[in-house]
Amino acid sequence: MCHYVVMPRLIDHEARATEITEAAWRVLVRGGVPAVSVRNVAEEAGLATASLRRSFPTQSDLLVACLALLEERVGGRIRALPQRDALEWAIDAIAETVPLDATRRVEMEVHLALGAAAFADERLATAFQRSLQGLQRLSEQIVAMLAPGMPPARLRRAALHLAALVDGLALRILHGGQPRDAMAVLREHLRALAGESA
Repeated sequence: MCHYVVMPRLIDHEARATEITEAAWRVLVRGGVPAVSVRNVAEEAGLATASLRRSFPTQSDLLVACLALLEERVGGRIRALPQRDALEWAIDAIAETVPLDATRRVEMEVHLALGAAAFADERLATAFQRSLQGLQRLSEQIVAMLAPGMPPARLRRAALHLAALVDGLALRILHGGQPRDAMAVLREHLRALAGESA
């Protein structure tokens, strides 16, 4: 007599968490932070509420996961950029953080919504501050590449100036500005940092 052993179906928890977080992004973009409830995200992801709660018990958990996925995707694209001329690498790296296509536009909308929500959510605020520090480090890396030997205090100010410029350009694109114009302004600023003529 044959005995069949039924193996339990293995669940890829990391993939499931990513699917849930992507569903939370869609809910967030459509309805804003208030719409990101466990119930709404479970429905969007096609899961039972109880199943989703095992991974993300609260709205705060979902929002922090949304930010983590954003950092992972943008950071992954920047790390994958080929090594090349410092100025061109800097432009390409910053371009990954700016809403130049549909994917990056969604990412920017998620980033802005989470930034606003962070004022009322302590856990999200802590995570968002770490995210901003990561962007500041990217700006400092770029300034150091383009203007080697710049004194540390001046480098920090130049990096803050660059980060603020990128934030403003990204917001302008999001509200209908021309990406080509924004990137021309960015290139001009980076050339000036590198001591090149425009």
